[in-house]
Amino acid sequence: MRLGGESLRAGPALSLVPRHPGDAAEMFALIDAHRDDLREWLTWVDATRSVADVRRYAQFARAQFEAMASFDYAVVLDGDQVGAVGLHGFDWSSRHAEMGYWLAPPARGRGVMTQVAATLTTHAFERLGLHRLEIHCVVENQRSRSVAQRLNYAFEGIRREAYALHGEFRDLAVYSMLASDWKTAPVR
Repeated sequence: MRLGGESLRAGPALSLVPRHPGDAAEMFALIDAHRDDLREWLTWVDATRSVADVRRYAQFARAQFEAMASFDYAVVLDGDQVGAVGLHGFDWSSRHAEMGYWLAPPARGRGVMTQVAATLTTHAFERLGLHRLEIHCVVENQRSRSVAQRLNYAFEGIRREAYALHGEFRDLAVYSMLASDWKTAPVR
């Protein structure tokens, strides 16, 4: 059973497509074009230096899909990759995972990531049978925090110096959603 391997529709022109090695050139071009911006909050950007790096990650992501260890998707808007979203850190016995996401600057400010995160949240609860999802954001990353807030994820607090970002330890804001709350959570 492959519960995470299919594409997910998030809107008329918006999809979550499982990462694939054949899409590596397009994903690398997106990362490379916005490297400085993405690097502000993401540790992996410096290690992503070629199409081959992205292809290797996509191969790893496909194996993780098959093992149901993590689910990584490209965010595709109007046929173009504009970011990525995924579920990681699964604890299947407790039925929880963490959602992570990023979006290139040209796609920001239009509600794209809110739609994407809502779609993946629904998928996680309804198809994967998870009980709890978490979103962790560097405290100063207001755009990322706003996605969790618009979806009414509960703010649980700050994990002090829990994320090493470019040689500096940063605080993380932790948000959570329970399956029972998602059924009634109004999206703002």
